[in-house]
Amino acid sequence: MKRPVDYEREYAKTLAPKRLENTSQAPASGPRRTLRVRVYADADYRSQVLRWQPAIEAQLRRASAVVEGPLGVVFEVDSARNWDRAGSSQDLDVALNQLEALDPGEDVDLVIGLVSALPIFTTSHHQLGMARLFGRHCVLRGMDNPEESKALLSMFKHLPDAEREALYRERKLHKETSVLLHEWAHTLGVFHVQDSQWMMSPGYEPSQAAFAPQTQQHLVLSLRHLPQGRRDREAQQTWARELKALLTNTVWPDWEGPEKESALAWTERALAGREPLGPEPATPLLPADRRRLDEVLALDKQGRVEVAVQQLEPLVQRYPRDEQVQVMACYLAVRTAPKLPATRERCEGAITRFPHQVPLLMNLAALHLQSENHGEAQALLLKIRQHLESQPESPAEQWAALAGLFRNAACVTWAEQAAAKAPGNAEAAQVLTWATQTRRWKALPVDTGRSGVSADREGGFIRAAKALETQLEQGAMGKVRTQLAALSKEYPRAGLVQVLQCELQLRSGQLGPARTACRKALAAHEESVHAHFLLGWMAANTRAGQEARTHLERVVTLEPAHTDAWKMLAEQYRTAGKSNELKDLQERYRTQFARELR
Repeated sequence: MKRPVDYEREYAKTLAPKRLENTSQAPASGPRRTLRVRVYADADYRSQVLRWQPAIEAQLRRASAVVEGPLGVVFEVDSARNWDRAGSSQDLDVALNQLEALDPGEDVDLVIGLVSALPIFTTSHHQLGMARLFGRHCVLRGMDNPEESKALLSMFKHLPDAEREALYRERKLHKETSVLLHEWAHTLGVFHVQDSQWMMSPGYEPSQAAFAPQTQQHLVLSLRHLPQGRRDREAQQTWARELKALLTNTVWPDWEGPEKESALAWTERALAGREPLGPEPATPLLPADRRRLDEVLALDKQGRVEVAVQQLEPLVQRYPRDEQVQVMACYLAVRTAPKLPATRERCEGAITRFPHQVPLLMNLAALHLQSENHGEAQALLLKIRQHLESQPESPAEQWAALAGLFRNAACVTWAEQAAAKAPGNAEAAQVLTWATQTRRWKALPVDTGRSGVSADREGGFIRAAKALETQLEQGAMGKVRTQLAALSKEYPRAGLVQVLQCELQLRSGQLGPARTACRKALAAHEESVHAHFLLGWMAANTRAGQEARTHLERVVTLEPAHTDAWKMLAEQYRTAGKSNELKDLQERYRTQFARELR
């Protein structure tokens, strides 16, 4: 005799969705092709799906399992970004317009915008997602639905909670995958079919498991001509010619109607050369908005940055494809709110639209440096250098700015090279002065082969050394010994390693090993300021006056700002009765610091 739970379990099976995977009837031949997808999630969606990045990656993997066999393609996330857009999620058409304005998507195969789920249950694809025929953008809703969950709970009173939750999850995942594939197919020019058993039906059904054979032909044809068909006029016309032949020669009632006519109209426009390639051109600024932008530029020059941000924001929303507006928006955001995630997203979004705008890349690199994302910053700085090198007429100001960013990343060699491209520029001159001082303090000769610290590793090496210097000051000798041993193993020829070893031995009271280490440092790089100073200090404290004076004189020559060395040298001159040398030193000190040397 059946129990109530048995009846409910049988009924639950009828509500389970049809399996989507492995539905191909004719597997595609040839190598698999990866379609790169950029994803944006608005604030409402992020609040509903807390771990949304892994969720969309899983959704794309499920979609790949459906199309890899019949179409030979898989989806891969290019990047997943927060989407701070205005307005609600009620109108998907508005959201789609905003997504297209935000990111033309010329460097990826598909751009997805994720918006919040509806509070009500619906099977209409127009309410669950939206895309334009032959576009490259789609908007998808979250598929969590409280009404459906509540209905399942009330319908299956005897079914265990785990089984009810599993049924709801299975239906949700099926809907997510099916709607994603439905909207993606629209971007390839595929239109609706009348039979509800197929995924291109206007209404979603859990029983839908595959594309109709005719739709699959359409998809294969479009994939064959993409992405070239979106970039090249001749490729677009070849695509249109073949698609027109397919639609005209295929007799199938489910295709007949205005949507087929719309696809055929696209082929006619493409063949006539009237279908645009790529994104629509930027809308010119209205005269009043041009005046407002000029005011923003003036406010920035006056240092009234916060006011400039407020004045610019309406233009940012109205002119998403205007290069000057979006570059300025990134620049001002970096100046006023560098630590906000929204600032990075704004700059990344602008770079997506204007990938060759060097100021945008520089602003993003500055953000990475402030966030201590040194690897990302260094890669971006090298990309900027490549951009500037490809343009013989790159302004000296841009080379100087790049040199400054390399300085902030502690990349001494690259900073010098960039500064050398801007002769006469004051900022570049400051970078060259910094580089000279850094080489002396960090015992880094110009010839990287002598130190064993290649240009691409200078930043990491200098940061590691600074951390050790801080620990030495704090007296953490055990940590210093362990980390210094590792640094020495990695950079056995680096003079700075010997300088740090010298100071460690000195602080431990081992003067003999300390002197040996400092002398090794000078053999590696004679201009090592700190090695000279430590040797001068040890000589002064062991009454080796001549040696002390020799090293301290070298310090004040190499690093005139080293006040301790001046004072120590003055004391050595007094002790040795060298009044003329002391008088000359005092005069030089007065010139250097505008005060007396006591």
